[in-house]
Amino acid sequence: MSKVESIVDSVTQSVSTLSISVNAVINVLLIVILVVCAWQGYKKGIIMGIIEVLVIILSLYGAQLLSDTYSYEIIPVLKPFVSGYMETQVENNTYEAFGYAKNEDTGAYDVPYSMTDMLNSDSTKKDEIVYTTYKGLGLYDDMARNLTDKTMAYAGENNASLSSAVVTITCQSITWYGGFLIAFVILFAILMVIVNIPNLSFKIPYVGIVNDIGGIVIGLFVGALICSVIVWVFNFAGLLLPEEELRATGLANFFLTKDLLGNYISL
Repeated sequence: MSKVESIVDSVTQSVSTLSISVNAVINVLLIVILVVCAWQGYKKGIIMGIIEVLVIILSLYGAQLLSDTYSYEIIPVLKPFVSGYMETQVENNTYEAFGYAKNEDTGAYDVPYSMTDMLNSDSTKKDEIVYTTYKGLGLYDDMARNLTDKTMAYAGENNASLSSAVVTITCQSITWYGGFLIAFVILFAILMVIVNIPNLSFKIPYVGIVNDIGGIVIGLFVGALICSVIVWVFNFAGLLLPEEELRATGLANFFLTKDLLGNYISL
């Protein structure tokens, strides 16, 4: 084995070990959250458990409402920073979709036609180009396909160019999802502090077994909702943790597949 091959093999093994370690950490984190929530549900009882579920639901609803109301105001500020990069990515992906490769010497694509002419000659490639662009940002498959559908719909409804539609939907997504996540964390923290101020554990009298089992079940449900939020965030972290790596993590793959949060919220 040559020295170069040895180095490549060593790097490959290191990356593989790192992936296994990350998978283990994520699995342990999710299990700990479920166990802690179940234990808290057992201690607090079924009534406080129901209150915590309501806190999460109210936080999700409030975060979506706030993001719907205020996130679009940030788009004009964000657009100048996003447009140049995204337009370049769409252009490059268009050339590659039509079989052109980047010139290694000049770093540019030697193409005889403009991007507009190419797209007009074969509009069926538009979906592929947009999807590839979003995947290049590190989005997971379902999120990339969702934004691709929104982009194509926006382009058709507004007679916008592909680049313009991608820039607009990207800005909308960054502001909306970012605003939603920040609002949810803040609302959840505030509401949890409020409901825990009395530091009480309400129990249904004379039916301790109902309190205990009901509290554990609801605690597990609360933990599942929290895990769903955490795993949902990974939809945007493909550059740090590829989707195939996360799906190799048993518990995380379960929450990613069920997508409890994605089924609840909508941009």
